[in-house]
Amino acid sequence: SLSSLSSSSSSRLEATTTTTSTSTGISSAITKEDLGELLSLPARQGRPLRVAIAGGGVGGLTTALCMLKKGFDVTVYEKTAAFARFGGPIQFASNALSVLKEIDDELFNRVMDKFTFTGTRACGIKDGLRADGTFRMTEDSLDYVLNPDAPADWFVKFPLKGCADLFGLPYTGVVDRPDLQEILIDECRKLKPDFIQNGNPVVSYETLGKGEGVTVNLEDGSTADADVLVGSDGIWSAVRAQMYGEEIRKSSGNLQRRQGCTYSGYTVFAGETVIKTPDYYETGYKVYIGPKRYFVTSDVGDGR
Repeated sequence: SLSSLSSSSSSRLEATTTTTSTSTGISSAITKEDLGELLSLPARQGRPLRVAIAGGGVGGLTTALCMLKKGFDVTVYEKTAAFARFGGPIQFASNALSVLKEIDDELFNRVMDKFTFTGTRACGIKDGLRADGTFRMTEDSLDYVLNPDAPADWFVKFPLKGCADLFGLPYTGVVDRPDLQEILIDECRKLKPDFIQNGNPVVSYETLGKGEGVTVNLEDGSTADADVLVGSDGIWSAVRAQMYGEEIRKSSGNLQRRQGCTYSGYTVFAGETVIKTPDYYETGYKVYIGPKRYFVTSDVGDGR
């Protein structure tokens, strides 16, 4: 649509209409009232849709790649000065992998090169109190729930492989977050080499009105104009804080809420180790559950 032309062009549109010719030879007019409706089109008239993305994590980078492939002019504003390898493995379920494949086959293939499949093996929930570390490929049985002398086994196994096979989806597994981010950055740069601006995050924005776009305010005091702003800047999002009237990292008086997020009562500890287990090749991930806590183990590749 026409909302992102220069200010002089926009002022002319207010006073006049733009006439276009159709294949039938009948002329049609675009008035200022039509500009907002044209936002639904995939590109502005005469130029691509300009998209600003706050945050260069997995969500922001995936959004950027998808939009760049659709022909949008995308810029990501990331707070870190440069990409650094940080973070551990993350799980991709079959449906999430199918989305990556839909976005880009090359992206999917590169992720697969770094992938560790867990959904092809036994995965599920076990008794976290009585599990003795042994592995038994028994059928699911609830005998040990009622019989305290019965050894703990699976509460339930998840049919991940069967579901993937049924719907023709890739198998569930894990990939290291830094590997995924490196791949996403590289694929985005193939389409727009300067797509990301590091060390200058979005701190606020100003909506310019329906069809008129948004002004993005950056940490260094500069601004950028865009048609659309996407907030992908994490749990303490500056974009979300302004949108919903939150104070960034502000805790409630009872410390149960911070910036609109309610504390679940659970604290997560994560770590990696290289350790021999008797069921390493037979199991993908196991969730040991107990009173008010649970413990997850998963193969994350390279013997870890």
